[in-house]
Amino acid sequence: MAEGHKRGRGRPPSTRPASGPPDKLAARELFPVLLVFLLGFGFFLWIFSRDALIPMVDGPYYLIQVRSILATGGLAYGAPPLPFYLLSAFAFLLGDITLGVKVGVSFFCALSAIPAYLLMRRVGKSRSAGILAMLLVIFSAPYVRMLADFMKNAVGVFFLFMFIYYLHELASSWHRRRSLALASLFLVLTGMSHSLDLFAAILFFAVYAVLSSALNADRRRFMGAACVLALVVSAFMLVSAVFFSAMFSDFGPAFSLIQRIFQPDGAGGAAVSGSSGLGPQAGAPPLSDGIGIIGGWAVVMLVFMAGAFLSYRAWKEGKREQLSFLLAATAMVLVICFPLIPGEWLFRTSLMFVVPASMILSYGISRLWAPGDTPKAVAIAVSAACLLASAGQCLRVAMDIGPTISDEGYLDLVGMKGSIPPGSIVFTEHSIVYWVRYVDGADVAGIPIQELSPETWESYPHVLFIFPKDGIPPVAHEPLFVGKDLLLAEVRQAG
Repeated sequence: MAEGHKRGRGRPPSTRPASGPPDKLAARELFPVLLVFLLGFGFFLWIFSRDALIPMVDGPYYLIQVRSILATGGLAYGAPPLPFYLLSAFAFLLGDITLGVKVGVSFFCALSAIPAYLLMRRVGKSRSAGILAMLLVIFSAPYVRMLADFMKNAVGVFFLFMFIYYLHELASSWHRRRSLALASLFLVLTGMSHSLDLFAAILFFAVYAVLSSALNADRRRFMGAACVLALVVSAFMLVSAVFFSAMFSDFGPAFSLIQRIFQPDGAGGAAVSGSSGLGPQAGAPPLSDGIGIIGGWAVVMLVFMAGAFLSYRAWKEGKREQLSFLLAATAMVLVICFPLIPGEWLFRTSLMFVVPASMILSYGISRLWAPGDTPKAVAIAVSAACLLASAGQCLRVAMDIGPTISDEGYLDLVGMKGSIPPGSIVFTEHSIVYWVRYVDGADVAGIPIQELSPETWESYPHVLFIFPKDGIPPVAHEPLFVGKDLLLAEVRQAG
């Protein structure tokens, strides 16, 4: 009796949280998880393999960063460094920068589905919830767009899911020290990936910590652990701002959420991209509508209402563990897709929709498969409809992904490299700014040539511009190179 009291001291059996399934994969579930991972890896590689060149406006920015790491060990542009060093490892092993970036991004995006599986298997108390979460992550239209347009953001989603998993384990099991250590580690790794990933982690943590502290049977211990995590993220941001400000320069605008919600990579850049410490800044924010990528406001409202309804059911059934989790996920949907966010910022925040949507929908659909009154035919129909709708929207987005320069235009950049005099500044369309920087190694202006001022010649003896060969030259010029698609010319100085 005394021995039993000693084992249970400090945590009575009646108040001990359910530990849920173990976080190690059993042999019987390893095969389906590996199969879905390989499916995602192949699908993401297919998206990249449709074109030989890296896709989207900021694609060559990642090539520049990886090339700089392989050549010098450091970044060409200040940015959270972790994704670039991970991608550099793939480029080094494969012996090709473009292939390394494509394979590395595909690998980590597919890998993100595994912590999503572990998380939702634990929350949903079933393997079906985990498999559904994996499929909803892989066949997510906003995640596919993130993978192509904002690669470091997409890589960081893996660390974000890992953080949420260990945060939930911290609140729902007795593995306190291990869970706290791993949650702290993955929170820091999330911050070292992308500021928007860190923002999403802090948002989920803030809501989840408050709710779990109120509902957890052992709230004192959890509140202590939550305070440690708050100190960890505060210390990380402080150290980053004080000692590595150039590398984490986007943290300031990222957390000025009330004023500007989020500053996309490259907003408000310097005049010369080659000399700036900022991240991607190749012109205006993408014109695509983030909510349109998700599937429209109806999809957002559907997921939000599903989260609210499932939270209500969890409350009615006394499921405290699921209630805290679902309310935090639902709050994330509300914040990242808030209708009053300006459109240029909403495009970026709404791409994080993949995280709460995969959690809410996988939990809700898995409940239909649980033993009860729901006919299996209904569960099958709802599951199939949700997955087919998600996959259909995902494929539509994937088919629109491609490089911002033609193969002929790329060869033109290669051919004109010898025609660019030393000490030149190049003006060009924002869609190929990073291509010019990557292929020709020239300083590239981050402003339209119409804003060219006489003071530019004081810093650069040669002012050049690249524009479509069949286009109308914006200023008086002297041609230096004429290719199949592009023309390189030197601006004539007035007077």
